[in-house]
Amino acid sequence: MQNEQQVENQKLNLADKGIRFGHNLIDTIGFYFIVFLHALILDEWLGIMPEGGSNWFGIYFFFLYAMFHALFEYYFGKTPGKFLTKTKVVKKNGSKPTFINILGRNTARLIPFDPISYLFSDRGWHDQISDTCVVMDTKKK
Repeated sequence: MQNEQQVENQKLNLADKGIRFGHNLIDTIGFYFIVFLHALILDEWLGIMPEGGSNWFGIYFFFLYAMFHALFEYYFGKTPGKFLTKTKVVKKNGSKPTFINILGRNTARLIPFDPISYLFSDRGWHDQISDTCVVMDTKKK
């Protein structure tokens, strides 16, 4: 089993943990900028955000988080951070993920401690659950 995984990883040219940390940092900054814009619009322009926030904004935040990543990964195969680090999301067999794969992947990001799952594996929990990988994008432009 371990040898099969090593052969598959070599075939796919998985992005290393440092690159994945980099695109996660870029995506997190981008995401919080979008949250700031949404809060500004909801509060200042529409006036529908109560003083001190509310429970519905927490639910909205989680939905926005999953959809931020899911829409980018489904339509482009990559998030803004993956564009900058020249990586992309593929299924374990190297093909383009379905929307269900992407939705599962990005919903699984909400599992507590998912970010530290990379300390124990080459593929984090959200990769393993959705049968996806992040690989180096070697496509010529």
